[in-house]
Formats: sequence, C-alpha cells, structure tokens
Amino acid sequence: MLFLLPLLLAAPPSHAHPHAWIDLRVTVVFDEAGRITALRQVWRIDPLYSMVLLEEMGADARGDSVDAGLADIGEGMIRNLAAHDYFTELHHAGRSLAGATVEDYGLSRRSGRLELAFTLRLPEPVDPQSGELIYGVFDPTYYIEILHDPDRPPALEGAPQACTLRIRAPRPDPAVVARAAALDVNQTGDPDLGRHFTEHGEVTCASAS
Repeated sequence: MLFLLPLLLAAPPSHAHPHAWIDLRVTVVFDEAGRITALRQVWRIDPLYSMVLLEEMGADARGDSVDAGLADIGEGMIRNLAAHDYFTELHHAGRSLAGATVEDYGLSRRSGRLELAFTLRLPEPVDPQSGELIYGVFDPTYYIEILHDPDRPPALEGAPQACTLRIRAPRPDPAVVARAAALDVNQTGDPDLGRHFTEHGEVTCASAS
C-alpha cells in the first residue's frame, strides 16, 4: 500500500486519478571528483492532504508534541516508501541504478503544507561524463501526481561547469489520460500508470577537452 493511501482515503472522495499532488524539489549532488552521489529531494504535499495527515497525527503519533508527531509520520512515510524504491527511478548511461538508500530525512510543516525532505544516496557514485543520468519521481499507480515545483527548479550542487540539467515533460497517450480519468478513489489502475505522467530530469556533462 502506498505511503499516503490509508490517510488519503479518509478525506472527502473525488473522482479521477490523481487524488493528491506533490510539488517536487530536487538537488543533484556531486562530489569533488565530479561524480553524482545523491539526489536531495523535498516533497511539498498539497494543502488538503497535509491537513488530513495533521488531523490523523493526533491519533497515530507517539508523544504530545507536534515535532514528535511529525517525526512519527515522516518515519512511517520513509519506511513505506522503501518498498517502492522511494518512488524514484534512476538510470545512468542506459543502465538502471537499483539499491539507492535514504538518509537525513525529516517531515516539517511550512505555510500550511507538510514537506518531506530526504537525501537519496545513489548505490555508487556515477560519472556523468560517461553517460547521462536520468531520474524520474512518480507514484506508479498515479494516485498521487508528482511534478517539479514551478517555483523552485531542480538544481546542481558542486557540479562541474560543463554540466546541465533539463526537465523532459511527459507526453501521455490520450487513451492513457482517459483511463486515468475514469478511475475513482476506490479503484486501482495499472501499476505502471504513473510512469506515463512522469517528468524526467536529465543531467549531462560534457567531457573535458
């Protein structure tokens, strides 16, 4: 079961997938050797479902403080996301990168929205000069729509000057869009439905001359 689904089902029903949305902020982290080592992610959960989570926090969280409640929810999110590769697919030079791990995670509340922040450590550093790094962050069932935050474009940290990052927008087939629109809150669609609506970040670095 997806990390938000049990709580989202407690909210007022709506028709058509997706039923929640997340503004995604990504920073691609490089080491001193110019290799990519991690993706630092911030997920800004939409206001309605942030409210649902905060209401549920009183029943589910240990302790009385808001911070303790947020810590409990954040820990549960990360634990559940681990079974789904943290909703993140990684490819380098056409090869899938499996086994990424999370560190430095936490859940906070800002301006009425919950923000889940974590660092996704690649299984091994990769050299972007030997091939493009492509990432995609998505809910496979498309229950939750995840798109890059238009107010905070993805960034490169510690990257060589010859590196660039661009976002490739999804181009779903109209039949897939119609299929998603036909699903209500209690229905589960194709487990790969979300892939059709995924934005991909593409990091390229020109070889040193």
